[in-house]
Amino acid sequence: MHEFGIATDIFSVVDQTARDNKAKKVLSVTVEVGQLAMINPEQLKFSFDVIADDGPYAGAELKVVTVPAVARCKCGFEGRLGDDDYVCPSCGGMYELLEGRGICVKNIEVELEDDE
Repeated sequence: MHEFGIATDIFSVVDQTARDNKAKKVLSVTVEVGQLAMINPEQLKFSFDVIADDGPYAGAELKVVTVPAVARCKCGFEGRLGDDDYVCPSCGGMYELLEGRGICVKNIEVELEDDE
């Protein structure tokens, strides 16, 4: 289950960002996951919950947003791909993948410490 390793990397980003901004509590984390990233969102959420179960991270919600796969082909096709489109849906040739394979932390919602 490589989702646990990815959840660990996400947590590292969240932890560093929370520390840098003196966050009292992490409320939610939004992650964009490409359609072709081969990630199970439920396993990713479960893994993140296991890792972030203590301190200011306890109860933080991991929100996973799927980014559609977008490709461009020499035949002129440019657009979204279906889950089973391993070749260009227009001509059957190889395409260039423009979007839909990455994983990116897009937003971290935190509660900041009170400035006194």
